Amino acid sequence: MKNLIALSAAALLAVGAVSCQSGGSAPVAEGGARIVYVRLDSLVNLYDYHKEMSKEFEAAATKAEAELVRGQQNLQAEYDVIQRAAPGLSKVELERAQMDFQRIQNNYQMLEQQKSGELRQMEQSINEVVKEQVDKAIEAMKGEENIDLVLIYETNVLYGSEALDYTSKLAEYLNKLPKPEASEEAPAKK
Repeated sequence: MKNLIALSAAALLAVGAVSCQSGGSAPVAEGGARIVYVRLDSLVNLYDYHKEMSKEFEAAATKAEAELVRGQQNLQAEYDVIQRAAPGLSKVELERAQMDFQRIQNNYQMLEQQKSGELRQMEQSINEVVKEQVDKAIEAMKGEENIDLVLIYETNVLYGSEALDYTSKLAEYLNKLPKPEASEEAPAKK
């Protein structure tokens, strides 16, 4: 493990040292390896399709939250009715009212689980489509830019010079790709 870290650090240092010598394509390290990195947090802000999907996800989350708030309000209203009526109800009537309240509460919990599952599924679908698009863009970019290795800055790189940051270039490639077909997209809003 230490050797891997040392090799990675050496490769990055070598790339940084040689980066000033390269032309229009990725910087060349010793041995001819062309290594760049991408900042994912910046990439999602530059990739138009991801921004569109994020807006759709946020709209679906807002709609789900509104449904849950209505469900909570209905649950609270039912509870208040039972509390007010309880002193005047017989034991049998009170048990029925409590069973009805339990049924309403169970329905709310099922709604909550359903909405949470739908949002998770939508997010997973968006992430899968975006990953496929990023893979396609990297495939195109690595050929045109003669890149041998692309690192993710947030997880694999302690330091990298700005010359190695290909986030904007990758975003350009992504934005040139045709939008994924409807069958590949995240589930449509209901």
